Amino acid sequence: MSAADRLSLLGRAIRDGDEDEWTTCRVKRLYRSYGYAAPKRKTARDDLARFARRGLLVPDDTDPGRRCYRLNHAHGGQL
Repeated sequence: MSAADRLSLLGRAIRDGDEDEWTTCRVKRLYRSYGYAAPKRKTARDDLARFARRGLLVPDDTDPGRRCYRLNHAHGGQL
């Protein structure tokens, strides 16, 4: 899976999903379910950060021991 395919998959899942919480574990499960054989934690973390920079996700720092992003409902879902 190319980086562009991977990011497109994640973008669709974030935009179309029914949950607003995204963690690196959740992203890794998503990638594995679509045949991305060995997704690394850093890859998932970097991909989430990319969508946060675009404004689709916002970091949730309420638990300092856990990295989590939430859907930015004010963003309107446009990538």
